[in-house]
Amino acid sequence: MIVAPGAEPVAARGLVKGFGALRVLAGVDLDVPRGSCVAIVGPNGAGKTTLLRILAGISRPAAGSVRLFGHECSRNGTPAPIRARVGLVAHEPLVYRDLPVRANLEVFASLYPGSEGAATRAGRALERFGLEQVAERPARALSRGFLQRLALARATLHEPELLLLDEPLTGLDASARERTLDELVAHRARAAQILVSHDAADIAALATSVHGFRRGRLARLSDRPVAESDARRLMRDLGAIS
Repeated sequence: MIVAPGAEPVAARGLVKGFGALRVLAGVDLDVPRGSCVAIVGPNGAGKTTLLRILAGISRPAAGSVRLFGHECSRNGTPAPIRARVGLVAHEPLVYRDLPVRANLEVFASLYPGSEGAATRAGRALERFGLEQVAERPARALSRGFLQRLALARATLHEPELLLLDEPLTGLDASARERTLDELVAHRARAAQILVSHDAADIAALATSVHGFRRGRLARLSDRPVAESDARRLMRDLGAIS
């Protein structure tokens, strides 16, 4: 596998995806450079989660191309070395419900090569997201907020170069939210992120640019960070919030 050095984490062109007669993506183009967090906004059903699933390699487009780190991923699927450079926070936490929190993180850490052992990396993730007090508790017994923290720890413990975030701060209390924002801002400085959110405060805190869905395509709404009031206005104009 040959990957172009210095290639952008994401370069998508002409993505098309439909479900039956409904065409959700109708020719989506998107570039995500390093050091950026691209926010994607739009009403429910606009195609935001579908786009993230394609970029994560969970789903394939009907047409168009996806290049991750310079490697074509849309035709034959995303190879393991490329998947290892991507992290995903989805609507579901994507953890083993019957395993304790620490064991969950150790299992996922073991899937990625690293100079440190899985236990060390899992322990660091516990600390970063304030999970020490529930480390031996099974995931199924966690509150919504702690389960979201576990999902974030799982998605970031291998230091992904591309982080896909679908409503990442849902269910977090004020303290956990601030802690998580600090972690995500620090991560953004050395990687790339795509953020899907209906929360204007999330977009103001994290996004370096904002794109919005219009008739199945992405339109650039802002090429710079926006204030919370401006994010709310942009989403209202698209019908993403009332």
